[in-house]
Amino acid sequence: MRFRVWPLFLLAPTSVACAGTVSPSDSVGDAEPTITSAIVVVERTSDPDAAPRSQASARFIRVASSSTTEEALRAIGAAVELPTGNTCAPVASLASGVGLEQPAPVIELLDVGSVSLETSAGAEARLAPRQLPDVTDVVSGVVYARAADSATLPADARYVLHVGGRPDLAGFDLTTVAPDDPADVRLVGEEPSGTLVLASPSVEVTWRPDGTTDLIYVDLQPSGVRCVLGNGTAEAPIAHGAFPASLLSGSGSILVHRLHREPLHALGLDSGEIRFDFARSVAYVRL
Repeated sequence: MRFRVWPLFLLAPTSVACAGTVSPSDSVGDAEPTITSAIVVVERTSDPDAAPRSQASARFIRVASSSTTEEALRAIGAAVELPTGNTCAPVASLASGVGLEQPAPVIELLDVGSVSLETSAGAEARLAPRQLPDVTDVVSGVVYARAADSATLPADARYVLHVGGRPDLAGFDLTTVAPDDPADVRLVGEEPSGTLVLASPSVEVTWRPDGTTDLIYVDLQPSGVRCVLGNGTAEAPIAHGAFPASLLSGSGSILVHRLHREPLHALGLDSGEIRFDFARSVAYVRL
């Protein structure tokens, strides 16, 4: 299914909600300039043997400007760790050694009032704020999260992000369009039941390009390997990718992902991103 990608834009300012910052007394910003970023993530996973699962999270991050946003995202477990190019790598190795030469940045997770996601399907998911204990003196503040059924966080739908705001960060509304589930991303040899029978040295993957930069990647279990296969910008009617079947054990599962990312721009934010990571699970066995 082709879908339109609408750039994120500021719809209209909302009233600024009063919300206190949750931070230690020597929080970032007291001694040096800071940067403020946002990361909003919507995830869906479908499985032939279970109902689809979905969840959303939002983090509003303040960190010293001597650190990078990527360092902050990695410190709070919100970075997307992917192999470079169309390659495979153990997931555990992707972040190993990154930033170890530098101390971990001190991070404030800001309380920005109410946060919710409204969709064109008529559903609304209010993300619940949760206090994050400052047990390491590195990360403290509020994380917004919500687990929901598949109808509340649908695929192929328009989303509007509502943020209530705080005294030093105005509330805002932003809109974007989520991609479709990766139902069209097919493993060659996959049976109608959703099981793949391994019978060749490599696993071929095909999908319909849609002109976007949405990334297709797979997680292999139980081997714990991640492979990037390509994106939707190919000019051919069908895009192809592959990974070695030797990365798979006797039986397990392959999680096929479609990753869609959009920049998030709003007054008071130095950077931001809204990310949709939709996946489906495929069981595999060897002959």
